[in-house]
Amino acid sequence: MNAIGVDVGGTKIAAGVVTSEGELLAEVRYPTVARKEQLLLGIARAITEVEKVFEVGGVCLAVPGSILADENKVVDSPNLHAIEGIPLKDELEERTSLPVTVENDANAAAWGEFKFGAGSEVEHLVFLTLGTGVGGGVISHGVLLRGVQGAGGELGHVTIQATGPRCGCGNRGCLEALASGTAIGRRGREIASERPNTALGRLAVERKVFGEDVTELALEGDEAAGLVLEETGTWLGIGLAGFVNIFNPEIVAIGGGASKAGDLILDAARKEVQLRARSPARDLVKIKEATLGPESGILGAAALARNPSGEYVLDP
Repeated sequence: MNAIGVDVGGTKIAAGVVTSEGELLAEVRYPTVARKEQLLLGIARAITEVEKVFEVGGVCLAVPGSILADENKVVDSPNLHAIEGIPLKDELEERTSLPVTVENDANAAAWGEFKFGAGSEVEHLVFLTLGTGVGGGVISHGVLLRGVQGAGGELGHVTIQATGPRCGCGNRGCLEALASGTAIGRRGREIASERPNTALGRLAVERKVFGEDVTELALEGDEAAGLVLEETGTWLGIGLAGFVNIFNPEIVAIGGGASKAGDLILDAARKEVQLRARSPARDLVKIKEATLGPESGILGAAALARNPSGEYVLDP
């Protein structure tokens, strides 16, 4: 039996049919329309479009923001306010005639890496995705940790610098405010103004610098851009050291767009973990890039889809 995973983001809705082995049989993508009724129509359309010729046992939506699991709705989604407060399970089951489960998008991506990616051979995994923000998920003893309301795993909103930059959540100094793609872009613009004779500085004269620009220039060898990524890795490592101490994982997998920088960020992060985390946890853990890329949301969501009896569709 197959399952459908739906990755709902601020700019796109991606849905795919997935087998129990993690094979993506079919996929569709539609732009996100940030109005409630049109958003629901777009999600339902993606599900029915991708389902057409396959036997499907259930659907899971990977949605951005904090969720109430018992009510299957999002209570806070800074990048997609239109999805807030909708009883997603009821609305979409009525429109698609399929059983629907709702999960936080970072939790779904973490579960995807656990089932099919970097953590497929371990039982204890911490996953972070470095994108516009920082999302996270934790698997311990093969179980996804959600907390009492389903709102757990918000690793991006752990404070790592009390007087640091303002985060989108309203706090200061969150990991997200210091190690996300957005943070890389902000810090890149600051460094560019200080070092105008670098490639990063020259680009900043032409147009606004974004996080992906910093990564590209650093990979090409620009010293200023490399400095930004090293600094980002240091902040990331400070956060990871805490997670290593708390969760004692076998693997920490780093995904998202900013992870394309690879060791330019991760080397500094590994150094901080070795300096700050405690033995024996620091001696066991491996910090590596996630392997599923942009499909992690679809694959993880599909692996979390449940049938009408509440069982995972893709479990053997």
